Amino acid sequence: MSENNFKKHRREGYADPSPYPAIAVQQSNIYYAELLIDDYAGMVSEFTAISQYLYHHYFFREVDEALGELLDNIAITEMLHMEILAELIRKLGGNPVIRGGSSTAGTFWSGSFVCYGHQLCDQLQADIQSEQKAIAAYREHIRIIADPNIKAILQRIILDEEVHIRLFNKALAKYCKA
Repeated sequence: MSENNFKKHRREGYADPSPYPAIAVQQSNIYYAELLIDDYAGMVSEFTAISQYLYHHYFFREVDEALGELLDNIAITEMLHMEILAELIRKLGGNPVIRGGSSTAGTFWSGSFVCYGHQLCDQLQADIQSEQKAIAAYREHIRIIADPNIKAILQRIILDEEVHIRLFNKALAKYCKA
């Protein structure tokens, strides 16, 4: 995917403005592909985040159109991350099917991975926690993976996830005053 495609899919204000590195790998590596499949569609993954944020979007937009738009645009950014991971997995020699790796013992993705929540504040807290868990998983994979190309891509994705945490915290402060 070229930088132009990244720009076309990036949602201004919902992602870090810095460019994404080129999607490249040093060589095929099934072990790395299996690590990334968890980021792609495991328990804590881009697919889980997309599903959770779209579910929350349906309720948030009833509270406030801008809040619904927040979740919609963050989900679109997560879709871009999923596309990047799929391309990485393929370049590493893997198959980006909708399943996890070690987090799911290789089984297919399940809707039970989504934290549905019962009310707006619970849902926003769950969204923040999902982003924090994703960052922790990406950092662990950066620690394990030796390929500098993959590390750079994962570090760049983390920048977007940090933006999402800030946006969710801002919404939490606005709608969930204690």
